[in-house]
Amino acid sequence: MQNLTIDGTTYKLKFDRDILAFAKLARKPYKPAKPKELRKFPQRSDLSTLDYIREFEQINSLARVDYDNASDIGTAQYDPTMPLMEVLNDTE
Repeated sequence: MQNLTIDGTTYKLKFDRDILAFAKLARKPYKPAKPKELRKFPQRSDLSTLDYIREFEQINSLARVDYDNASDIGTAQYDPTMPLMEVLNDTE
């Protein structure tokens, strides 16, 4: 028996097998790495829905699409002066 190691896997072959032909069959095909992120998103938060769509299309080199119902007024913004929760005292 002959031992053949390919890509971390060990094969035991009889002496009558052609090692080169078996090695070509046993090799895993090369797969290139996929890109991590294919799309880019607008970073500004003060955009209306329509402005966000337009900026997204521009950043990603997409064709313009007509969105009939997209809002063109500003979106709601988080107010940092407003508390996120109210502290309740359970002492009664």
